[in-house]
Amino acid sequence: MELLKKSLPIALVLFVAVASISAQDTKPQVTSTDVNQENHDAKEGQDKELFEYYYKTRPENLPPNKAKLEYNLIKTLKKEIMSRDYSKESVEAIKKIDATNVQYERVYRESKWLRGFMTQNTHLNYLEYMYIVKHDKYMCFVSFDVNPELYLQQSRQSQLVFAAKDKFEIVIPKP
Repeated sequence: MELLKKSLPIALVLFVAVASISAQDTKPQVTSTDVNQENHDAKEGQDKELFEYYYKTRPENLPPNKAKLEYNLIKTLKKEIMSRDYSKESVEAIKKIDATNVQYERVYRESKWLRGFMTQNTHLNYLEYMYIVKHDKYMCFVSFDVNPELYLQQSRQSQLVFAAKDKFEIVIPKP
């Protein structure tokens, strides 16, 4: 027991000495490359300029573009008209569709009218970017995965609604 009492302080002193020596060995050595790195980060360099230019030109950081939105909506409207209405009048009407004679509005899932429309058209899903486009007798519901003001893109879903002359007459295009 006495031997244990005498050896405990000696073991403690040896442990502290070993720990302090090993702590001195693990201090990071400051090299000239670390100093150069710190000086480079502090000054203006082309890498910083590249990053800032990249960040400023990302589509998410640019202001919304009305022309891209109108292009996406009109392209979808024309495509839907061509796929559903084969009359000669519709072909002529498609040629005249442009941003000056089209009305459009962004719609949201909180709208009771849109909820009623979506209830009747169960194949359509709610997305973040949904629009109603109107030209003459044609109205089209259009939705996009990504903001159509930022990218030229295809619509995710679209549904054309129009009053045909005769609801039972189907005109099949010639091959």
